[in-house]
Formats: sequence, structure tokens, C-alpha cells
Amino acid sequence: MRILNILSGLSILLTTLAFGHLVHHLFLGGSHEDLQSPAFWAGMATSVCVGVLSFVGGCLLLRRGR
Repeated sequence: MRILNILSGLSILLTTLAFGHLVHHLFLGGSHEDLQSPAFWAGMATSVCVGVLSFVGGCLLLRRGR
């Protein structure tokens, strides 16, 4: 069971890294109209919250696996 927690934690951290990379590219590729839109910023704030929670979950899985 310990190895499953470690593998799950690593996979979540790698997925979080890919998600952060995607959010970064969406932010940099946004047009001027997008950067002025409240919906764009609400989506960015939501995605940052999801990324933080995912990172914390991955770290907790790794910590419990030891």
C-alpha cells in the first residue's frame, strides 16, 4: 500500500506540473480583451486554487507513503 501512495503522489505532482504549464500558456496567450475580462480572471483564480489543492494532495500522499 505504501508504494501505491508514493506512485499516486508522484503522478498527482506531475499532473499538477502539467496543469500549471497549461495555465501559464493560457495566461501568456490571452489577448488584451481576455486580460480585461472578469470571467478570464475568475477562471484563472479557480485554476490556481485547483492547482494548489492538487499540489497539497500530492504532497500529503507522498508524506503518508513513508
